[in-house]
Amino acid sequence: MYNIRYARDVVSKDLPKLKSANLVRQFLREVDIIRANPFVGKILIGPLKGKRSVRINLQHRIFYIFEQSEIVINDTTYEGTITILQAFGHDFRKQV
Repeated sequence: MYNIRYARDVVSKDLPKLKSANLVRQFLREVDIIRANPFVGKILIGPLKGKRSVRINLQHRIFYIFEQSEIVINDTTYEGTITILQAFGHDFRKQV
């Protein structure tokens, strides 16, 4: 299992938008899938190289990166860390 971190904009901007669009349940389901297996996401290319994405629905995606290095937090060992970069909208390039 991987530790999940959220970029500041995900917490301050994307989660409220997901809540108003009634997509929080789908978002959390996809985060659980990513946490269990971060390789599940589509590998991005070009200027987004090194990032992955999974769909929340047809319009919205979760963009994330992960590092595979074992860490221990509060006596729990994780295989690595996944950072959720964006979770609302689908054009990450406009945000970079």
